[in-house]
Amino acid sequence: MSAKYKAIKSIIALINIQRIMAQPYDHLQRTFKTAAAQPHIPKLSDPGFDFSVLKVNGFPVLAVKHKAPAKGVCVFVAGGGMLKYPKPSQAREMITYAKKLGRDMILPYYPLCHGHNLYDVYDMLYELYRELLTKYPAEEIAFLGGSSGGNHTLGLISHINAKKEKLPMPGKVYVSSPGTMLYSDEEMQRAERLDKTDLVMSRKALETIFDGMSAGKEVPEYMRYLQKGDYTGLQEIYLCFGGDELFSAAASSLKKRMEECGVKVTLEIGEGLYHCYSTMPFVPEAKQGYENMIQYLKTS
Repeated sequence: MSAKYKAIKSIIALINIQRIMAQPYDHLQRTFKTAAAQPHIPKLSDPGFDFSVLKVNGFPVLAVKHKAPAKGVCVFVAGGGMLKYPKPSQAREMITYAKKLGRDMILPYYPLCHGHNLYDVYDMLYELYRELLTKYPAEEIAFLGGSSGGNHTLGLISHINAKKEKLPMPGKVYVSSPGTMLYSDEEMQRAERLDKTDLVMSRKALETIFDGMSAGKEVPEYMRYLQKGDYTGLQEIYLCFGGDELFSAAASSLKKRMEECGVKVTLEIGEGLYHCYSTMPFVPEAKQGYENMIQYLKTS
């Protein structure tokens, strides 16, 4: 383990982020100041790109488009447990992704939990995807999601099937540490061990956050359990989990379910690594995961 990774782990353990994230959801809303949150999209500038903000279901979506026509687009679905909007730094990162992937980039500022629930998120992402299909062939549309954004990304595939409007599936999907509720006894047993190694999440936090995102309403099974989703029609996917994180307890069952639906699955589990390491390569050990993600999503 690198010195930098050891230092980061020590700091996180000292702060005890696990304890913070295990607070009741209304406490988390106050911690993140969700009720007062507003989308803040910084002014972006780069000679190779055009920038615009459109509205989908009343919520802003940042579009970063190559001035020279690009082959394809990637939708980045940020995480945050519906408690916070993407940071300005994430908006600026869309330029980096656009350059590395050779794709236009889309960053949706989907609804937060204050006054909204998971249905609103899925409906907004569904409408965004439907609009993108009028501009790009389905096979040239990619999705990149992390944490709860990974959950929404995978749930969107099931949502497309549940809508029965026969929309074609996106060409590529990459998710980093998608959050899901645990379903089987085997997953629970794995999670018991991972509770001791995860730097951020715990089983208690997982239940709290999912209950908060559903806002007390009954939601379809696929919105709570990715392992029970319907991925029919999706051609391929790349799943990435940190080996030390709680969500990896569901990795094998999620892969199995997708394969039952006819999906070609690449599963990467970074030994000894943390939640969303491939999208947040803070330490040397995470760099390869980041490169694997870029190689998978870049246009040929």
